[in-house]
Amino acid sequence: MEIAALVTLVNDWGSRPREVGHREQPEADPEERQVAIDIADRLYAVFADDDAVGRATAVTAMLAETGVRPELTVAADALTASWYVPREPDVLLASAALALRDHLAAKPERLGVCHDRHCADVYVDASPAGHRRFCSLTCQNRSRVASFRKRKRRAAR
Repeated sequence: MEIAALVTLVNDWGSRPREVGHREQPEADPEERQVAIDIADRLYAVFADDDAVGRATAVTAMLAETGVRPELTVAADALTASWYVPREPDVLLASAALALRDHLAAKPERLGVCHDRHCADVYVDASPAGHRRFCSLTCQNRSRVASFRKRKRRAAR
């Protein structure tokens, strides 16, 4: 799973992002819906944790729970590195945990939850400086306008 797809999964299915953003769940089979929500909520906790050790512990627990393991497969006389997940229902969680593991190993501080009070979406910081605090320019602008208006009201008193 690509890290961008992981962010979409958490923002579309996570309870907190949908609740704060007043968004409906995507359409899905009721059983699949609950699985997606449960996984997204677990992943959201990793984005919301500011502690690198806490993030690592959570992702490691997900990997252990799913039993994911590396393997080599042979296809058309070529070896391909892949991952094996023993139980089909664990594939989504294992895939997401692997994506987080790879990202956290390279850039542990580059995950977060939007700082706008009207949003709880998660993001991956790909900015050059690494100081991203908002999921989008919309949230950043909304937050800046609110701060500006608050300062103007204080100055007018």
